[in-house]
Amino acid sequence: MVDDTGLRRGSTITVWQDTHGALTPEPADPAEAAAEAVFFGVAAALALSGLALGAGALARWRLDQRRLDQWSREWDLIGPQWSQKTG
Repeated sequence: MVDDTGLRRGSTITVWQDTHGALTPEPADPAEAAAEAVFFGVAAALALSGLALGAGALARWRLDQRRLDQWSREWDLIGPQWSQKTG
């Protein structure tokens, strides 16, 4: 006899449960898990590299601004001495 699901009475089916006993999807096969691990590993490496490069660029920009401000202050002190006329 066949029921509404199309299975015969007494058929064996496989179900997956989490630690709480709730139904869960079938776990990934080893090839799929390996591909997912590679993908997330590469994504994490790229994100960390981008963060490091961004922090370096921000620090370099701040140091350049500081150096330009110092040069501007020094020029304000020295510049007027060069514009004096001789003679």
